Amino acid sequence: MDGDVGAAQETIKLLAREEGLSFIRYLAETQIPNEHDFYSKLDLWHTEVQPLFKLITHPKVLDSAVLESEVATIYNFMQGIGGRRMKTIFDYVAGLPDSGTNSSNAVADTTSLAIIELSLAVLAKMVDCNTTNIVNDNVKSVFCQLQSRLGRVHEVPDDFLKLQAQKYSQYIQRRLGVGDGLPGETKYRKPVTHAKFVMRRDLPGHLSAEGPRHDNDHAEISEIRIMPTYDEIISPRKEYLPTNDPSLFHLPGIRGRLDREFRLLREDTVGQLRDAVRSQLNASQPPGTNLSGSSKDSLRTYVYQDARIDDISISRLQGLDFLVRFRQPASSDEEQKRREWWSHSKRLQPGGLVCLISNGGSVLFCVVADSTIVASNDKRNAQQNTEDSLPSLADNDMFAYVHLHLAEAVPGNIARAIRWYRTVTPAQSWYIVEFPGVLLPSFQYTLEALQQLSKKPDLPFTDLLAPAPGGRNQTEVPPPQYATRRDFSFDLSCLTQGNSTLRCSPSGPLDPQELTRRSILDETQSSALLDTLSRSLALIQGPPGTGKSFTGEKIVEVLLANKTGVNLGPILCVCYTNHALDQLLEHLYDLGVKGIIRIGSRSKSERLQSINLRLVAQREDRTKAEKHALWQNERALDDHVQDITDLLNQLRTCHSKRALEKYLADKHPEHHASLLGKDEDGFQKVFRRQNRGLQEWKEGGRHGASAPRPIGDLLKADLWTMTNTERVLLHDHWLQDIQSDLAASIVNEYQLYAERKGLRDKVLREVDLRCLGQADVVGVTTTGLARNTDLLRKLRCKVMLCEEAGEVLEAHTLTAFLPSVEHAILIGDHLQLKPQIQNYDLQSTNPRGAKYSLDVSLFERLVNPPHENEPRLPFNTLETQRRMHPSIANLVRQTLYPALIDGDAVRDYPQVSGMKRRLFWLHHEHPEDGASQLDPTTTSHSNKFEIEMIIALVQHLVRQGEYGPDDIAVITPYLGQLFRLRRRMDNLFEISVGDRDLEELELHAARESGDQTESDIPARAPARKTTLLKSIRLATVDNFQGEEAKVIVISLVRSNDKANCGFLRTSNRINVLLSRARHGMYLIGNSKTYGHHQTTSFNFHRKVVAHSLVTVACNAATLASVDATPRFFTMPSSAWSPVHDPRRDARTRVYEAAERLAKRSVPKELTGLL
Repeated sequence: MDGDVGAAQETIKLLAREEGLSFIRYLAETQIPNEHDFYSKLDLWHTEVQPLFKLITHPKVLDSAVLESEVATIYNFMQGIGGRRMKTIFDYVAGLPDSGTNSSNAVADTTSLAIIELSLAVLAKMVDCNTTNIVNDNVKSVFCQLQSRLGRVHEVPDDFLKLQAQKYSQYIQRRLGVGDGLPGETKYRKPVTHAKFVMRRDLPGHLSAEGPRHDNDHAEISEIRIMPTYDEIISPRKEYLPTNDPSLFHLPGIRGRLDREFRLLREDTVGQLRDAVRSQLNASQPPGTNLSGSSKDSLRTYVYQDARIDDISISRLQGLDFLVRFRQPASSDEEQKRREWWSHSKRLQPGGLVCLISNGGSVLFCVVADSTIVASNDKRNAQQNTEDSLPSLADNDMFAYVHLHLAEAVPGNIARAIRWYRTVTPAQSWYIVEFPGVLLPSFQYTLEALQQLSKKPDLPFTDLLAPAPGGRNQTEVPPPQYATRRDFSFDLSCLTQGNSTLRCSPSGPLDPQELTRRSILDETQSSALLDTLSRSLALIQGPPGTGKSFTGEKIVEVLLANKTGVNLGPILCVCYTNHALDQLLEHLYDLGVKGIIRIGSRSKSERLQSINLRLVAQREDRTKAEKHALWQNERALDDHVQDITDLLNQLRTCHSKRALEKYLADKHPEHHASLLGKDEDGFQKVFRRQNRGLQEWKEGGRHGASAPRPIGDLLKADLWTMTNTERVLLHDHWLQDIQSDLAASIVNEYQLYAERKGLRDKVLREVDLRCLGQADVVGVTTTGLARNTDLLRKLRCKVMLCEEAGEVLEAHTLTAFLPSVEHAILIGDHLQLKPQIQNYDLQSTNPRGAKYSLDVSLFERLVNPPHENEPRLPFNTLETQRRMHPSIANLVRQTLYPALIDGDAVRDYPQVSGMKRRLFWLHHEHPEDGASQLDPTTTSHSNKFEIEMIIALVQHLVRQGEYGPDDIAVITPYLGQLFRLRRRMDNLFEISVGDRDLEELELHAARESGDQTESDIPARAPARKTTLLKSIRLATVDNFQGEEAKVIVISLVRSNDKANCGFLRTSNRINVLLSRARHGMYLIGNSKTYGHHQTTSFNFHRKVVAHSLVTVACNAATLASVDATPRFFTMPSSAWSPVHDPRRDARTRVYEAAERLAKRSVPKELTGLL
């Protein structure tokens, strides 16, 4: 099996055929029953049973998509009817003698353990192959036998085999539900009674005392649809949301934790869609009939009226495509202006999420397809090499056209879309609701991965992630399972100077001072690295500038140096953002790591383009079995597409005269004969208007008669005696019946298509798996990991490293714990930025949201558990910072990191060129723009005064000629301020904007112009990324974590009488804000707004004031050096005059009385703040 891949695949195919299965039958039904003595049983094990077990549990067999059906055939055959064949085999295994009579206890236990471990591996896979096995008494009986024998094993010199056997045993226990050891235990655990007052909570689904809230309310998350249903949207009852107290979960253990993360993540993402659609439904209701329930309308939406499905088609790779027509929102009669409006507004972009809503009471969530075009001559249309004018957004002045895919292509949604396409009741109307900036993949794959885990909870570290109640608060973390092999130790020579020999192991730890002495690591980095190697779940806190990324890279370097000896497989490196992942992989590449593969197509790094999985896999050949399987699936897929295309063609004409005549002839021959056949004298019936017989019949009959008879009676009645109303009802029934039959056929055929496409995709990914298996490092984002869970589960990575783990939602981290992971390393800082969530009601900083605390990462929960009864895991903190000048570092040292020490180099930083002080708060009291908007969650705040001050200060810094690309950065908490800064500075400097900020800025710009007409659209320069000498970095605080610059200028924005400081209420964001600068930092803001806020930000404010100078804006000249003041002073006033300096070739502002103002002292009213 470890040789040629193609030969291995052929071996399994042969075993799954009749000849191979007959061997298993002969083994179970003839050989095993006839073996009675000691030696013959052992001989049969070594010669036939053990090789068979090893073969069918080999990773290449279990992980192969090409062999899935063969593997299932072998395991199901081995199980036999009712599990009888399986019981025969495992009864024999459980009764095997341990060893010869002369063997020692240790040898006997080792032999027995090897048998048990291999048998449990087979049983675990057998449980997975057939879900009915979880209630099969024979399976439970066999498991109990093996479990009992495992419990009798004691003297084992190598713990590795025992840990592996226990791992299989725990997984089978979770699957069978027999591991809790409590007789009569119910499936759902009741909440624990506390001494304190606990509000009664309404449980989910059928567990609720009032019954399910709606048709999508279930106790099991695996049964919940990702997108909200119509019944869910209009439900007046609040959703069930688990708190952060595990004792109140309705499910025990890890399943309760998965349940909580799924429900809260879904509420944060899908919940905002649900509330937005409810608001739109309310807007369309008659006065006084609004729907009850939550009406938070924090999500921006666009609405398009008079929508209808014009056509349905299918593509081989994308599935069903719905062409939807709606009223043109761009009102201009000029085609060019409509095109400009659509292009500028960024509406209905491919991948965007929309909802089709019917006034008849149904919704359908869809995704904008790539085939949507702005105009018929755009580049996507040109790629299709067609001269025909295709439906587009802008070409038609009356209607716009968009192509949509179903967000969830389940049978109910497909049938609903078909009903809308060929509706018989034109009185219904539809409209489209767009959710700009909301992308389905950002949450869909993670939620689906959590659902899969709830059905198959095979996560590692469950005793640490969701321990049983009553455990110790300080939990000892065992070493990684691979490190428990006998005589194993880590080779650290790759870290030492001169590659001198240095080793450590969990049983033989190394003194961190010794590693520090012989490497370039400081003592806390050495301690963190050594403790990480000895803990299966390792946590490293890295305060700003302490080199947590560097430490992580050194850990990876050590693990790769020891990869071969313990068969680690690729090291899985996970980051929340593409930018962070690119940085990590580039640093590893610079360290000399060559075997890197990156999963995902959103990398912005040119250096990593050639190691993208897609490009690497294109260069790999397929085996003979893979080529054959791919050919079979491709041919079957083409057949399904053609069958669906034929059905769709019939659907387009299902209301035609010919279709109706054929339907009557097939389904109602008596009606066909009555309308279109011969009369009783044998003559063909002729109507007044040729080919209008059905229409004449429909229009005839008595009008104004009594109530019509039921359809059941009409189907048996004489057509010619019916009233006009009855004829219309029967005619509509015929059309609906035709459409229903076609819809059912399309749905069935599409399910076959989807199944075949899934098989095809699995075969295609077989090459991906082979490429990844040969890599040293596999890099992926958390979203990419959830999207590729099936592939990565087969990769059998033993080590997972997560960077910036403090910023990652626990739901994302849990999906990264693949079943094969034996060593997880989480590196982050829970005192810096928290995970970003949308719903303020779920945030830990909100008094009402603290009980949910969705924005608390797994890293923070393990380091600082919210409840006393939860375990606190040991972690390492790095303590030497090498970024900030000591005066800047004091701001975070005296508030958050008392143990933080300064590296030698930071004390020697030069002064900021052209400035008197390296740390300064420029105070002003100019109100923010729109100060009446006090919403703490909005990102649209701005302050024009601060923009002008920043521009002047940055101009002064640039003119010193000392700073290169990105040495100067301007950061702000608010996207609205960043948007206006960029627009204002774009003409003065070369602006550098990060990828995440650039995406958010484009969305913000589209929203700003969403309500503009074509004539209001301003011309704007395209976004620029530059490496020119004088480039300035602009960023929001949230997207600048992990970044730094020599000089940081901060625009605080908020300035109001209510002292509302918005985003900067929390210490996490302030921490990041104040820890980015290396040489100097300048804050511009109203110190009264921030200084009076009685939260953690107040302590920060006092520290900033204590280490800097606060001055009013009119004394801004005191920032600058005396010799620079007369030429480069800035002052907001109508007396500003633009002056051009030919030597610097840039613009500045000069104030006539600058020299006089520079000599002023700080006003007396501010001395109390110093």
